[in-house]
Amino acid sequence: MKVLLAVACLLAVAGAQVEVTLEPGAKRGTFLNSIQQLIINTTMMLYPDGTNMDQGIRIGVMTARNDLCKISNPDTQSHNSIILGKSCKKAFVKLYNEEPDRCGGVFCDVLTDVESKTLETMTDLINAEFDSDFFDLIEERFINPIMEYSCKCSGKMMDAWMGCKQNIGDADIWATLVNFGGFDTDAEYLGGMDWKEYWVDFVVETVPWEGIQTMLERTMANLCQINTDIKRGDSKCYSYFYDAFNTLFQAYMKSTGLPAATKKRGGSSANDQCTTYDLSEFMDMGMNITFGDIKEAVEEQFCVEECADFYQEEFLGCCTASMVQDEVLEESVKSVAEDIVEVFSAIFPEDEEAADAGFAEYLGYYNEAMKMMRNPTCVDTSVSYDMTPCTVDDPCDGLSGKDLKKCKKKNKGGNDEGDDAADACAGLSGKKLKICKKKAKKGNKG
Repeated sequence: MKVLLAVACLLAVAGAQVEVTLEPGAKRGTFLNSIQQLIINTTMMLYPDGTNMDQGIRIGVMTARNDLCKISNPDTQSHNSIILGKSCKKAFVKLYNEEPDRCGGVFCDVLTDVESKTLETMTDLINAEFDSDFFDLIEERFINPIMEYSCKCSGKMMDAWMGCKQNIGDADIWATLVNFGGFDTDAEYLGGMDWKEYWVDFVVETVPWEGIQTMLERTMANLCQINTDIKRGDSKCYSYFYDAFNTLFQAYMKSTGLPAATKKRGGSSANDQCTTYDLSEFMDMGMNITFGDIKEAVEEQFCVEECADFYQEEFLGCCTASMVQDEVLEESVKSVAEDIVEVFSAIFPEDEEAADAGFAEYLGYYNEAMKMMRNPTCVDTSVSYDMTPCTVDDPCDGLSGKDLKKCKKKNKGGNDEGDDAADACAGLSGKKLKICKKKAKKGNKG
């Protein structure tokens, strides 16, 4: 018996000490290889034995999932939520019950995927052999599902939050954080206020939610609209910007001398020449590359006649034109950034001067970029660019939340038939409403 126990203990110890080795799929020396090394480090932190999630992290994820999945479970929709409290839980349950999007179920979906798919996704990213494989995975696993959901639900979710945030202080999570979070409840930034009172007020009143809501709505309106430069299909602008980012990433790698993980191919194309920027001297001398250096290098190629078609298609299409000409978006970005700097300075007054200087610097970069892209012109050559925003038949396409409601209300007068049907059926619901609309439609045809 003692022998069996000893063998069992040895096996247990041996099993606990098994080392799972993960090796980057990209060739050694490439930039992708270094990124994969970082992902390996993160993976081993999350999954110490290579298979099971770290116990502390797993308990945290499981606790959050059990709480937030009450939203999408009819049997527990009336139960209290530790994290969201009563009001916000009710608001997101209402959204979940609205078919077909069921927007309120996102919390449960994300946390379930974190538990079941994180290891597989990280392993696939580590095994990617080429840059293209790596970015295809990012697009497939993250960009597309996140944007598909956001285009349908971001506005609705934000509206729900804006309507319930005033009561977030009722959630039990605050007491849990005070008791077990290890926070300094007498910190100087609190100014003598109770820790919970300070942070509830911070979340509800200090965070610039109205500006964030406007910025989110306008961003989604631009990203979720159809890219009308593409004549077939309904490709959205978020795909266009992701492709543009990939092109810029490869150009940056090439221009700074960072080795890319690419499939071998012969010769070079005109596009290669158009995205070769003279930045190597800064890298060779160990100098920091400034925004001005990058802008100057890009503009030099930007105004080459042989590159005009490439830049028009890859970077200055209708999606870009729509984004950079959206003045409401621009002002909301500036406003939110300024508010965040003020909030940061209030919490960390010793860093206020550095924060203000950093804000001024990056605001200058932003203004310069907007100016250049809004009206791209070349003085020394005849190169010019068409910056016409995407145009769609539906003026409300791509909008969500309050913007969508306002747009529909504004454009409602253009559909006489729909208005007549709506007036005739006012006050009805369910089957009676459907029957009434059907009759009204037949009457209009007759």
